[in-house]
Amino acid sequence: MELNKEEVTGICEEIELQWGYHLLTRAVFYSKFPEKDEYTSPDFYQDRGIKFHVSLPENKSELFNTASQGIQMWLNQNYVIRLFGILNKKKLLKYGKENKIDIIVLIDLLRNEIGAHQSGRRVRDRGKLKKATKLINELFDQELDIEDVGNYLLAVDNVLEPMKNKVTKFIKEFEK
Repeated sequence: MELNKEEVTGICEEIELQWGYHLLTRAVFYSKFPEKDEYTSPDFYQDRGIKFHVSLPENKSELFNTASQGIQMWLNQNYVIRLFGILNKKKLLKYGKENKIDIIVLIDLLRNEIGAHQSGRRVRDRGKLKKATKLINELFDQELDIEDVGNYLLAVDNVLEPMKNKVTKFIKEFEK
């Protein structure tokens, strides 16, 4: 499989744009949201040039209270789904799966388990969760307990950002 320079550049730019959208939203809806009624974006986002000062409403609706408990996970899952779509569009997903490229196998597994045809809130298959966690450990130098993990761990700093970087590297290898 080969891609020309313009195709590689376009795909990588789209991945970075989606990553930018993700960082902007996560800078507001960070990992401990809505722990504090007033806060500034955490250092991780500020280090990447994104800083918000947030003030939550005093009277939070039932919808706010319910949705705020899962927004971080939903946003992280959404990034994986978008990354999957970008890879699928240029047949990179198919190539990666056929050639057992671990980062692509992980993205395919995550997309199908966290976002396709279901809510993503509950683990449907512990075997797939263990497989994904094992890949996360191997790909991103993590030490997550495969037997003890209860959901798909998609931390922005030590899973999603390195995932994006590995995917970009994978794509650049196709430039002819």
